[in-house]
Amino acid sequence: MRIVKLIVLGSALALAGGLLVPSARAAAAVPRALPMDVATRVVSIDVDGDGAPDTVTVEQSGPDTFVVNVVTSAGQDDVVQLTSTIDDDWGIEPWYGAAKLDRSPGYELLLLTSGGDGVMFRVLTWREGGLVFEKAPKSLIKGSYDWYLASLDWARFGYRFTTWHHRRYVRDFELFRSGKYWKGTIVKSVWKSGTWTKVSSTKVKFTASQAKPYNGLSGVTVVARP
Repeated sequence: MRIVKLIVLGSALALAGGLLVPSARAAAAVPRALPMDVATRVVSIDVDGDGAPDTVTVEQSGPDTFVVNVVTSAGQDDVVQLTSTIDDDWGIEPWYGAAKLDRSPGYELLLLTSGGDGVMFRVLTWREGGLVFEKAPKSLIKGSYDWYLASLDWARFGYRFTTWHHRRYVRDFELFRSGKYWKGTIVKSVWKSGTWTKVSSTKVKFTASQAKPYNGLSGVTVVARP
């Protein structure tokens, strides 16, 4: 897998249509560190899938560490710690939003961990009474908890979600522009037994119109954004 070299772009992002792309007016100023032990985000959303809103709190606990706390409507409580440099890299908070990625009940929580040409993030979900990180779909790097998005003039990395015959699929794509075409690999996975299971890996060569749906995070709606 070709790894994109991370380069600090600045402190601003443009978030549109569920896709994450670098802002055209990225600031050059050095971002200030967030105050520690202060909640950077409090969100009310159904995490455990019982249909009632739960309380999600994200709090900075160290220079590059954050604590995510979920208190469910039924009174269950769990906490996990996340390492993130996104406030230093881009001058923003780790919280990106929530989305229904898989077939399990409730929303998944999307948390940014680092930024450069693209952005790394982790997916936090509620399983069997507690919080766990969900492994990324199987691509060329197996078993990773790090998800990656990039929307550049010359490269696109991301995830396209679809549902077919009551089954949830994701296509993890890595595309590079070559002249008027986009070439790369698409790994298709299905949600099965509580995890993403690889179905196929395909080499592709797309025209610009064929590549258009493969951009960022598509097929899902990200809610509760900053």
